[in-house]
Amino acid sequence: MRVIKDAIQKKQVLLILYKGLPRMIEAYICGKNSTGQEFVRGYQIGGTSCTDDVGWKILDMKKIQAAIEIPEHHFAKPRQGYVKNDPVITTVYAQV
Repeated sequence: MRVIKDAIQKKQVLLILYKGLPRMIEAYICGKNSTGQEFVRGYQIGGTSCTDDVGWKILDMKKIQAAIEIPEHHFAKPRQGYVKNDPVITTVYAQV
């Protein structure tokens, strides 16, 4: 969780292992929903997914097996479609 929070604050791209598949994401917000489940909302820029390969994703924190920051890979500003007050994440731990 600390790696994800730090990456959000630094706008640094993450390499995560999610449900056994590697993904590169720009993480924009992490926190929990009204029932206490923890999520990350991010934009997948590479890697593999069960659905679309790139685009906006809501990721269940329990299914993230590993997360590392990718040195020298940052994003300057939020992507089109970013919603600061995410309707899924009601308690925010970190956000862009």
